[in-house]
Amino acid sequence: MNPPSLKEIRIKVETLEREISLLRPIFEAIRDPFFLLNRKGDFLKINPKGLELLGYSPEELQQMVFIDVVALDDLSAVRDGFDEMEKGHQISLDLRLVNRLREEIPVECFGILQGETYLITLRDLREKIRLKEEWERSKKQFMEKIRERDQYARELQAMRDIFKEKTKEIEKMKEEAVLLSYTDDLTGIYNHRFFIQQLTLEVERQKRYHAPLSLLMIDIDYFKDYNDHNGHLAGDEALENIALLIQHGVRQSDIVARYGGEEFGAILVNAGREKAMEIAGRVRKIVAEASFPNEKDQPNGDLTVSIGVATVSPSISTLTDLIREADHALYRAKRAGRNRIEG
Repeated sequence: MNPPSLKEIRIKVETLEREISLLRPIFEAIRDPFFLLNRKGDFLKINPKGLELLGYSPEELQQMVFIDVVALDDLSAVRDGFDEMEKGHQISLDLRLVNRLREEIPVECFGILQGETYLITLRDLREKIRLKEEWERSKKQFMEKIRERDQYARELQAMRDIFKEKTKEIEKMKEEAVLLSYTDDLTGIYNHRFFIQQLTLEVERQKRYHAPLSLLMIDIDYFKDYNDHNGHLAGDEALENIALLIQHGVRQSDIVARYGGEEFGAILVNAGREKAMEIAGRVRKIVAEASFPNEKDQPNGDLTVSIGVATVSPSISTLTDLIREADHALYRAKRAGRNRIEG
């Protein structure tokens, strides 16, 4: 084969120069960093984006090989990638390049071998990583806000629960205060104040509905003698026990109160005279049959009660009338010998 003539060589060079001239705008227009490397890894051509990424001049890069700009930790992965390209495979690697300022730049590297030339395209991952980090930071802040909200919600609920509990305690204290204001300190039954309030209500209710209503006035017989012989502590204990005995003798719906001193009252709702006398008899008997310390020393040899009974009627229609009538009946029981019922 004859060697090409000078004319043929000139034509070949002119053709290559035209092809290079046509390809240059396309090469420079590629938006991502793009390198052409020979089989040794030398830089043959770098587009403007590649120069901008690495910060070297074309002349400087032409004195270097590709692995000169690869971070040390990624050299092994790059060598493996070039081996894959030698086998005809296209590669995709995440690695870090080192620019002229010795800054490590994370990139995604795509490469393929075309003839005797490696075509390397890079994608700068800094913005992607920045956005990812920003997203992770925002997500962390968002989750922290959710945790703060949940914590606040829990604390708020705890405060509500405490407030609710305290409200219950206050209501209970109010109820206890009301109960205490209506309760006799010694015997634990209702006091005179509550007795008058409740009897007033029952008398008014009787006027509207005409239901039977009776009242018992109960007095401990010879209680001063019991106190004098046994002391006030024993007297107080006797008062407490007799209050309990009276409550056992009346019905559950009846209202028993300490009227004053050794005197008690019992409001008998829906009880006419006959029922009231029956209840009074039961109370008298329960007290008489109960045992008390040193009761044999009493003037009548026993600790007993006398009871006066009054029932609402046309002639006994007011609160005052009812109490006065019960008191008169009690006085009659006392005069008749005590441990008796009059009404």
